Amino acid sequence: MGCGSSVAPPEYVPQRAEEAEAPPAQVEEVTSGGFVTVEQHERKDDPVRPKPENFLPFVRRDVSKVPVEIFGGDHIYLTFTHSDMLLGMDGDRASATSKEYTPGHVFRIWRKDDTNKVIGDGDEIFLEHAESGKYLECKDDHSPMGFVDKDLSSKTQLFTWCKQGRPIRTKHGDTVYLETYLHHFMEYRYFEDDRIFAKRWERRKATTMTIQKKAVVESKSTELARKFQFQAFDLDGNGNITKAELDQVLFMVRGAEVPEDEINTMMNAADPSGSGQITFEKFAKWADEGGMSEEELQHVEVLGNIAQRCNDSIHDNGAFIEVMGTVAVQTAMDMQVEYAKKLKAGDMAEKIIEKAAKESDGWFFSGNWKNAMKALLEGEVHLWVRCLDDAMRGWGTDESSLTALICTMPERLRADIFEEYFKKTGQHLLTAIRSDTSGIMGCAYSRVMVWQAMAPEDCRAAILNRAMEGLGTSEDQLIRIICQLNFAERAAVKEAYLRLYNKDLVEHVVSETNGYFEGDLQRAMKCMLEATEAEFNLEADCEAMKKAMDGWGADEEALVKLICSKTSKQMEDINAKYYELFGEDLLDRVKSETSGYFRDTLLGCIRHPMIQLAHSVRDCMKGWGTDDTGLITCLVHLEEFKKAALQTTYYREFNRNLIDDIKSDTSGDYARALCALVQPAPQVWANALRGAMKGIGTSDSLLINFMVLAKDEMMEVRKAFAERNNNQLLEDWIDYDCSGDYKDTLLMLAGRNSEDPIDLLPIYWAQRCRDAICNVDTLMDVLVSMPSVAIKRHTQLYADVYGVPLKADLEKRCAEQCSFFCFTDWLKVALVALLDMPVERICRTAFDAMNGWGTDEYTLTASICTMPENLYDDIHKTYQDKYGKKLVDHIKSDTSFSYKKVLEYQALPKIISRVVALNRALKPGMFGSVAEDQLIRIIICSTHKERENMRAEYKKRFGKDLVVHIQHECPSESLKQILMAVLKSVHPSARVNYEDECNKLKSVIDGEEAGIKQLIKILAGKTPAQIEEMKTKYREMFDDQDLVEYLQAEGADWSNTIFRDSLFHAAVLGLLRDPVTRHACAVRDCIVGWGTDDTGLITLLVHLTERQRRDLVSKYFDIPNGGDLYEHIKGDTSGDYKQALLALVKPVPRVWAEALRTSMKGLGTSDNLLINWMCMAKDRMDEVREAFAELNSGQSLVEWIEYDCSGDYKKLIVKLANRRCPRFNGQEVGLSMEAPACKEDAILRFTKTFNKLCKQRKSKSRKSRMFDQIVTPDEEDEQEMGCAFLFYGSKSSCAPNLDIPGLWDLTNAVGFPPADSGPDLVATFHEWDYSGSGEITWNDFVREMKTRINDPNHFNAPPLPETIDQLGELSWEPCQPVQVYGDGPDEDSDEEPPVAVDNVAIDFSQAYQNKTWRDLLRDLEPEVDSDGALSGPWGDVMLGAVTVERTVPDFEAEFGAGPAGQVIDFLSECGHESHVPAAEKKEELIQGNF
Repeated sequence: MGCGSSVAPPEYVPQRAEEAEAPPAQVEEVTSGGFVTVEQHERKDDPVRPKPENFLPFVRRDVSKVPVEIFGGDHIYLTFTHSDMLLGMDGDRASATSKEYTPGHVFRIWRKDDTNKVIGDGDEIFLEHAESGKYLECKDDHSPMGFVDKDLSSKTQLFTWCKQGRPIRTKHGDTVYLETYLHHFMEYRYFEDDRIFAKRWERRKATTMTIQKKAVVESKSTELARKFQFQAFDLDGNGNITKAELDQVLFMVRGAEVPEDEINTMMNAADPSGSGQITFEKFAKWADEGGMSEEELQHVEVLGNIAQRCNDSIHDNGAFIEVMGTVAVQTAMDMQVEYAKKLKAGDMAEKIIEKAAKESDGWFFSGNWKNAMKALLEGEVHLWVRCLDDAMRGWGTDESSLTALICTMPERLRADIFEEYFKKTGQHLLTAIRSDTSGIMGCAYSRVMVWQAMAPEDCRAAILNRAMEGLGTSEDQLIRIICQLNFAERAAVKEAYLRLYNKDLVEHVVSETNGYFEGDLQRAMKCMLEATEAEFNLEADCEAMKKAMDGWGADEEALVKLICSKTSKQMEDINAKYYELFGEDLLDRVKSETSGYFRDTLLGCIRHPMIQLAHSVRDCMKGWGTDDTGLITCLVHLEEFKKAALQTTYYREFNRNLIDDIKSDTSGDYARALCALVQPAPQVWANALRGAMKGIGTSDSLLINFMVLAKDEMMEVRKAFAERNNNQLLEDWIDYDCSGDYKDTLLMLAGRNSEDPIDLLPIYWAQRCRDAICNVDTLMDVLVSMPSVAIKRHTQLYADVYGVPLKADLEKRCAEQCSFFCFTDWLKVALVALLDMPVERICRTAFDAMNGWGTDEYTLTASICTMPENLYDDIHKTYQDKYGKKLVDHIKSDTSFSYKKVLEYQALPKIISRVVALNRALKPGMFGSVAEDQLIRIIICSTHKERENMRAEYKKRFGKDLVVHIQHECPSESLKQILMAVLKSVHPSARVNYEDECNKLKSVIDGEEAGIKQLIKILAGKTPAQIEEMKTKYREMFDDQDLVEYLQAEGADWSNTIFRDSLFHAAVLGLLRDPVTRHACAVRDCIVGWGTDDTGLITLLVHLTERQRRDLVSKYFDIPNGGDLYEHIKGDTSGDYKQALLALVKPVPRVWAEALRTSMKGLGTSDNLLINWMCMAKDRMDEVREAFAELNSGQSLVEWIEYDCSGDYKKLIVKLANRRCPRFNGQEVGLSMEAPACKEDAILRFTKTFNKLCKQRKSKSRKSRMFDQIVTPDEEDEQEMGCAFLFYGSKSSCAPNLDIPGLWDLTNAVGFPPADSGPDLVATFHEWDYSGSGEITWNDFVREMKTRINDPNHFNAPPLPETIDQLGELSWEPCQPVQVYGDGPDEDSDEEPPVAVDNVAIDFSQAYQNKTWRDLLRDLEPEVDSDGALSGPWGDVMLGAVTVERTVPDFEAEFGAGPAGQVIDFLSECGHESHVPAAEKKEELIQGNF
């Protein structure tokens, strides 16, 4: 027959397997609600370039510690792919009723050969139900499958293992089918019931299963996934998830507000203890139990990865390449569905190509890149159709491409490809193939292409029809085809023949083999086509065969019945038994007893199918000429495992190489086509890739097509390519032949790990693509929504992972004239600004305000007057490093008069600003006088600790003792005395007899006792609390007379009293007032009256915390002659000076709100200022919004921005204005994280950071001894160490600050506790209390940590614990109440009553031999030293007593007579009155040493 003869109907389309539709109601849709990175490793046998460091750092793969291959004897799960139901056991029947992995769903897979080799495609296996020990059985094609006792000789328990795709070896996660002895496939029709059948020979959805290896399932930990997801939820990085963070993340994922009830439900489920914070352990348990769907968790994982999202936005081309080159083909399809459906972002392919079409300038997307992206985003069917069309479209046919495509077309896609090809081209695929391959030289080649393109059963039906149509019949072809088929395949061919030609195949064969010499062949053909598998007696059948061939002639009819009705497996048993019984091969005996086509038919049945195929192939090529039709018939539609088996068998049978024989007997496209039929697809694709790149020029379209087709099997393709090209790498060829983004894309594909599944869902990849497509919008969302500390942490991660600082990378892209930023400069400025931490932004804002022509006073005011106290060191250092000048010097050079003084004092650290003011006050002014009122304000309005620090700083800065300087310069004797006494009394007195003191005070005030010194002695050493206690006692004793009201009474004549000196009077009055009132009155005195005391007002208003600002404004309303402080300042000052003073007393958010309004009001908007202030206010934007609305009669910040701004950057500013801001304690002083929930996390974050900084300090000390040795923790380090401060502060009585028990717990936890919970703890508390507030504030903590980091006792000490194991049980003795005794024991009690001191007491028995001091001293005689002072044990106790008096705050105010007085009283009680002077002498000496 000619090339043009019909082998199939002209409009042939493969028939689809019939799929019953499942009822919609039965379809279940699930809708329930330091950083970790990974390293990618190449396989040892993989010819691929080594991956760079940090390649795919966030891509998690399903790489388990056990081999993923399925070996004989392995425990497995089988899941029906399209229903997710697991094969299991219900009674004795097979069922599919659950999606949960349970012991009842575990099977053991056994090879028939009883080895533990890897299970491969085509292997015969048994399936044992592991729990029951019974074996899966298929009795017939109409009964449900079940389980029976083991019988390995039973064919009903033997199955053929069929694997979809390449390679042949089965791995965890592969798609498989189970074929029964009837050649039907096990199926679960989930829309009917839970029973399992094997009714049909077709591979369909219902027969598709996924295999999971039990060991892999159990070893595959989700911990890594949970770590990635947890750190995405943990926005502030404090190791815990709060309700606010959960709310914010869910808002990002869902794009809408989440009902509070749902948030509360989630919090309760994840945090059953109700701590308000979710630790990692709680989170992992909650997530594993289904607290959120895995899809949502992975969406959170990508949304919270700031570093990756910024990189995807800045380098969007690289993001596309990474995503498309990493995901599997099916994931790419699902990813596009998620992009359109979940993200509501439209058609991903269109968006990417549309974006690429707009690109120009330096960042040009080449046409090849676009084509590659299109191909990577195409569905499998569309990709195959386009590749086929490309191969045949236009002038001439690309036979090499067509060959590779047709010979590797996946069977599962065949029907869809034919249908889509017709839709796309209007032409049937077979018609197109025929018309493009039917030249004179292409007859055989055309047949290869046409037959291989058809479905296997249709192809064989067509070949059979061709063998019988027309003149004569090709018996060889009938024998080749029918003998090659198993029973199920014969049934499929018969069905196809009837469908294609409307003829019964059996009848047609019978009619074509009815010649005189063909009776035996006819019977044999008919028997084979009608045979069904049946039971038989092995030994009896062997004897019957022997009998049929014994004697004269052979009984052909008996041989047909005995041989042609058997399956290949049955014939294997018969061959073995026949040889066992008769000592001869059945094959040789039949060959000798028969002849012609009948003999060939019987031999084809007797031989193993693969041996028969090898002989058929050899017969077609041996001798003169080649039987092309026969050769093609043998080689088309070989299953993957048969290709390798055929080449092996062919070599074993004939000692010849099949590929070499094909090449020697054929040529050109025909030869290449035949070789492609017996080679695995990766090898065919490797050859196609080589062909696309060899020679002059590269066929880019071919290269793209085959790289994308080979994507999911790239590792096998790489191997085949290297073998074909002298171990040259595919990547090296691409690198040489391609360029630009196109090359990068192909290199990513060529190096793709196609073996290890990626443990990430399509939504993850869809979001990454959206981030790249919407790159600028993505950067806006990320930099606006994330807190500054999170951005800071991810900035470091970005640098570590991508090798360049994020800010530098972004600035570089902004500077490039490229399509990434075809946006206004202001948008670029704003995006870069959002990467600044507060310190950098404050410095930049201040510098911008002073740089250039003129000074922007309003901006300078707002930036300097809102500097957080704890950031002063960082701000000054950063300013100096960045701009090469000191901030204070810059301010002084750009400002003048009182305004300059405000900013100078505010910019200087508090203590330094105080001593500078004191020094200036002590210098004689223009009238030759000292500013004594300024001395009063500064000294009287300071705390005891501040006075101590001021004296030390004054000495350091000016080389003078402040007390001595005052003594020399202050003209007022009484004022001098009281100021000197106050400065000396840095430790409050511990003994106060309030009644005695009040009597003395009354006498002094009434003039009955002349005594300025007496009054000073009474007031100077007392704390505010002691003063208040004394005032209360005074009212009780003297007719409710209020000392302050009395001394500030208007019109009082003090000329004849000790208060005749008004300055002394003011100092006394200041000491008698409570600190807030004292402050408010001092401010009032600077404002009220004739003129304003600018210097005094500045001194009083600089360096106020936000709490102090609130207290001052509130108290100012209440004091006499007070009122609205804001209005008073406005009335007495003007211009920039006025604005500066107001900025010092207003809440910081209000100052920022006013700065924002100023940047927008008037003619035009100052975009730079607006950006600066929006970025500065970012983390407190909710407060700023409220303040802005109050300032502007309810008009919102967003409304102003919408009206005043324009262009692309307005969108960013609006996003900032609408930013969500979670609130927590400590934010107003610059803390940007909440307290950790567990102490382990708080401590370890502290110790790791502390150790890091100590290590830095130690390394500096080795290099030099200069000032630059000092290590100053940066803002991020402060935040990390602040975890411990926040944790223990949150449990303190003065939260968020630390009280004494909180300090005891913190210092014990981190590893540097005081020596005891008594005197040394109190001393440590005072040491940390830099502010003198009686609480350890955040600023105190930061200063102390800096001190300790630079202390050799710390940086030279062993590192603090950095693991839970090192921390041990984290337990220590609690801070026990210390026994402190009052004025003496009760008359009715033998023991002194314990008195609590701020929940901490001093127990003398702890300090002295674990006994009470009274018991220790009661029977001891006092001793006196040469100085006449008490010595010995009594002297030691007095030392301890005075130490307590000098170190415990407010001790005397709380407990009356102090410890020293108690020792003296007890001395008298024991009969040692004569030693009281010695005791007093001892006390005086000890006090002097302090």
